[in-house]
Amino acid sequence: MRIALLLILGSFCWTKTIAQQRPHYAQYPQNYFLINPAIAGLENYADVRTGFRRQWAGVEGAPTTFYVTAHLPVGNDEFVIEPASARFSYGRRRREPVQPDPHAGVGVSLIGDRAGAWASLTANVAAAYHYPLNDEWQLSGGISGGITQYTLDFDHIRLANPQDPAVAQGKVNTLRPDLHAGLWLYSSQLYAGFSAQQLLASRLGFRATDYNWQGQLVPHYFLTMGYRLELIEDWEFVPSFLFKKVANIPLSVDLNLKFSHLNNFWTGLSYRHRDAFTTWVGVRMAQKLTLSYAYEYAISPLQSTTNGSHELTLGFTLGSRDHYASPRYFW
Repeated sequence: MRIALLLILGSFCWTKTIAQQRPHYAQYPQNYFLINPAIAGLENYADVRTGFRRQWAGVEGAPTTFYVTAHLPVGNDEFVIEPASARFSYGRRRREPVQPDPHAGVGVSLIGDRAGAWASLTANVAAAYHYPLNDEWQLSGGISGGITQYTLDFDHIRLANPQDPAVAQGKVNTLRPDLHAGLWLYSSQLYAGFSAQQLLASRLGFRATDYNWQGQLVPHYFLTMGYRLELIEDWEFVPSFLFKKVANIPLSVDLNLKFSHLNNFWTGLSYRHRDAFTTWVGVRMAQKLTLSYAYEYAISPLQSTTNGSHELTLGFTLGSRDHYASPRYFW
């Protein structure tokens, strides 16, 4: 049986073995909405992003993930959609950040994930509220909910005995509700967030089969913090970390270093403890369009079987003509 299939079966179908069940992302520092619904509406523009991740390239049946996210502010007077300016300049300096009045945010996400015989498709709607604590700090809280379809495709399983009645079932599906929640404390220089995904922990069963395939969905918890430092003119440096905890597996720790120039070009490095090194690079191709790529080099036992992981993200924003050079919070 394939390596990836063994890993995925272990994460869902054996009640005493629980592993990470949500998709993994390398470029979450550019899109924290993927892991925390409190981000919805944080900026003074609408943010739309789509990404594709191919994990463990070279391993048959390894995970692949596709996602689309979008969120925008509600009740923020600075949110005005204007056409792109013909005077767009990559060197244009941004304004100093200005704290907005209390306002809400809404967002949506669609995430498809496949690994071996397992696949999931999640559709969620998010809502958040941002409240200024003083002239510098704001606190937001958010929640998102929706539904996930889990699919078990026995056609992707190859066994020594193809007549095994436990797997001769074709493709089966099951639906489960999905719920996430999060908090986000931020200023123009520092941010800290805590979120939980898959809060509605429940049993996962495929009753249409003759064999009783059972699993357990468990919550995933995320704690992150970052700080923006000004370097030389127009260049900024943002170190950050992410702690991720899932039941019955060791704590996952990411350390990130991001360098950016006026939000027109950015690059960075990331280290995930005993798992991988990641490097990424991004560029603004037009006033409202960005493209970024990340490569992940495995240092886990999978190193000898994989050529690394790849993740590509395309971003699109809607807002005022100068929002590209003057983001309120430039992390």
